[in-house]
Amino acid sequence: MTDLHNVEAEAIVLGAVMSSGGEVIDMVAQILRPQAFYEPIHQRIYAAVLSVHAQGKAVTPVALRPLLQDDPGLPSLGGVGYLGRLTGDIRSLMNPQDVAEQIADLAVRRQMRARFAEASAACADMSMSVDAIAASGEMPIDATPGINSRTYSLGQAFTSANDRIDSIQRGQIAPGVRLHGLTDWDDITGGMHPGAYILVGGRPSMGKTALTLSVARRAAMAGHGVLYVSREMDIVELMPRIQADLLHEAGGHASFQEIRDGRLSDADKRLLREIEAEVQDWPLTIIDPEAFGADQINLVIRQQARQFERRGQALGLVIIDYLGLIDPPPATNRNEEVTAISKAIKSAARVNRIPIIVLSQLSRGVEQREDKHPQLSDLRDSGSLEQDADIVIFVYRDQYYLERAEPDVTDTKRREKWEQDMAAARDKMEVYSAKNRQGALCRRKPWFFGRHQAVRPANFYQQGGF
Repeated sequence: MTDLHNVEAEAIVLGAVMSSGGEVIDMVAQILRPQAFYEPIHQRIYAAVLSVHAQGKAVTPVALRPLLQDDPGLPSLGGVGYLGRLTGDIRSLMNPQDVAEQIADLAVRRQMRARFAEASAACADMSMSVDAIAASGEMPIDATPGINSRTYSLGQAFTSANDRIDSIQRGQIAPGVRLHGLTDWDDITGGMHPGAYILVGGRPSMGKTALTLSVARRAAMAGHGVLYVSREMDIVELMPRIQADLLHEAGGHASFQEIRDGRLSDADKRLLREIEAEVQDWPLTIIDPEAFGADQINLVIRQQARQFERRGQALGLVIIDYLGLIDPPPATNRNEEVTAISKAIKSAARVNRIPIIVLSQLSRGVEQREDKHPQLSDLRDSGSLEQDADIVIFVYRDQYYLERAEPDVTDTKRREKWEQDMAAARDKMEVYSAKNRQGALCRRKPWFFGRHQAVRPANFYQQGGF
């Protein structure tokens, strides 16, 4: 088996960072982390170098001696005198960047070999799903050594920003993911920009799934590739909702319940077949994985992005329904679990440069208030959700609560007021942002026809309906 390490190269880099000053250390730190070194003692020497440098001190064998003099790995190399020999090696004058990149490359290859070996062994474990085996062989987001940052001067960044404006105006790139026929959502989000983490919260039965399914298919209709990850419902449960929405839009009459039960007129069945032909080319993929862990989010997005590319499309939006059903990594409590899940989502959005919408339930504390409009403090289990999300959107329907507070018909005064409130709230949904890192807060009131699981823009009737 080929040796995937070069101990001599590691010694050269260590000699360079101990003899060439802070600029060389900064450059090498962009490329290497301590664990990229094959030799454990070299890992510890490099970690000590970074520690001393971070304190603003000059990195020399003398400065490193207190940190390493008791290291059990040094005696076999001649003690702390090994540090001086590293700096005295004339090879340390070689280009340290080239040598560091070689070490980084070997480190990634070792990690890949280990991951692939793990996945290969897992193939014989019939208790593991194929997705879990694939995840075990996938390289993690932080596999590449160094600090994985992009560094720009202000001038470079300004030039890039101006070029982006020109590209948008020439129609070469979109200013963000915008929807076909639902400008209310575009108003609230300002367009879903690459890398955005968008959290959509609401209590049960508010219409969150209907809203995000509408966002998904309208984004696809606008030409954006969409991945919808459904953990709450499988595809059999989900499809009647999409069918009901599209049938209603096409002028059909069957409700979501009637479609689910197969009770359709011949006319509605013909319409559904026509819709079937129309949606064949929409760039929308739905998956309902049996297991979906925080560590699989990036893997699934990358796999699906490759599938879109093979079809000549580009994945531009991911929707996950919902956060509470993402399998957490090991943690001591729910707060830590949700924090880890949220950070995995944010990392996946940034790394893949794709906006990710994630649905979230809210705490029951909403029900204890007279005003049941959701607030940021209602986000469940972790304050990191509010902190990590770029946009937090809440969904609320007054009709839901009014229907459960219907007064007796004999109570004339309260009944009259209730009927007025119901008339104002019927078929209305409130969608509003409580946080938007890139824009102003916004509130819109689209129509929600629950019988058809259909969300329509606020100007639906002004447009004549459809």
